[in-house]
Amino acid sequence: MPDASLRSLPRSLDPLEDESLHGYLLRLAHRLGTSPAEIAARTGLVPATVDRGTRRIPMSLLHNLDDQRLGVLARTTNLTPDEVRRLLTAPLGSRYGPLNSNLLAKTRTLAGMLHNNSWILTRTTRYCPTCLAGNGSEIEERHGGAWRRSWRLPPVFACLRHERLLLNGCPHCGQDVNTTRTGGLIARGHEAGLHPAQCRATAPGTRTVCGARLAGAGVDRAPQAPATVAALLRLQYHFDHLLAPDGPTWAGSFGWMIPAAQYFIDLRSLSGLIFMTWPQARDLTETTALAALVDREAARRHVAFAKSRALIGKQRRASHHFSDPSADPVVAGAVFGIAARLLSAPDETAGHEAMAPIIARTRGVENVVGYQLRALNGLSRPASVVLLAVRQDKGAFARMGQRIEAQGLSRVDTA
Repeated sequence: MPDASLRSLPRSLDPLEDESLHGYLLRLAHRLGTSPAEIAARTGLVPATVDRGTRRIPMSLLHNLDDQRLGVLARTTNLTPDEVRRLLTAPLGSRYGPLNSNLLAKTRTLAGMLHNNSWILTRTTRYCPTCLAGNGSEIEERHGGAWRRSWRLPPVFACLRHERLLLNGCPHCGQDVNTTRTGGLIARGHEAGLHPAQCRATAPGTRTVCGARLAGAGVDRAPQAPATVAALLRLQYHFDHLLAPDGPTWAGSFGWMIPAAQYFIDLRSLSGLIFMTWPQARDLTETTALAALVDREAARRHVAFAKSRALIGKQRRASHHFSDPSADPVVAGAVFGIAARLLSAPDETAGHEAMAPIIARTRGVENVVGYQLRALNGLSRPASVVLLAVRQDKGAFARMGQRIEAQGLSRVDTA
């Protein structure tokens, strides 16, 4: 348990907009000239009795804090409890279904949301180099900009502020920028002196930190064609609108208005089916460049799935080979774009017609895994009926409409 007698830090920082706890600890440690692990101990996040060289900041703290830890962190950093809560990913669940306990299995605890949940990025994070460079203020010039909470969500693959795609690895060493062997929140958390916008991965073949700078206009990889960037920025605008705290309460799914948070569970289901049955939906890709990227990613996933089946047999069918979102922001955006287009069908009949070839193809890959992807926990009622219908059944769709209307949902207004 955290020590309630811990003193306030001599200096603190105001959280930045959408900043994550991970990023806040990096910036605060840099300001105080110490390590993130030391800050975690001095703010009650980890026991101060643990040896400094072996302190690990638990990954679960990214998502949620118990009342005592939250209170001690707020007091020692001179923040309000609400400011601390806004550093955590748990509040994002109100807009993002894969983190919403009301939409998922009721037995899933807040801390358990990070366990075996690939739809929240834990061991790594995407980033915008321009955001990390700061906004020009004195405090951000010294300690960098925010490592944003929203970058931990797979459907966030672009930065609308700077009209660019996010990165997901270090351009210098090629690794995830926060690679850690211990599964902690911050890699090499015991090391002081690193800037918050430096890569914390261990350099390949060494025991030393990479340390490459991740901020600024010069940090990039192979640029995408303008048409590809424009298509992904349009899709990101749609997703950001749904994820915003003041965004719409409802979103369209196969012609019906469903809770905006639930939309992302429907998106999750369709994304897995798209990978599983690729290239069935290839014609729906926004650009040929994006289609080529998904070609390679889908081929890799099918090879991995086949190897998995050969090793563990048919008794354990691993759907994660298809359901996990791509680590590459560009590939992720390409597949989400197809899924969003399918979900935008004007009604359930059109949705069923579009999905029927995809559903049929799942039986040629692995019918059980296909069913798992079509029957995810938290899937909306319209998506469930469209995805689980074996054949065109107008009566089933009529009955679905009656049940959904009885639940207080309405059809998408196409006027």
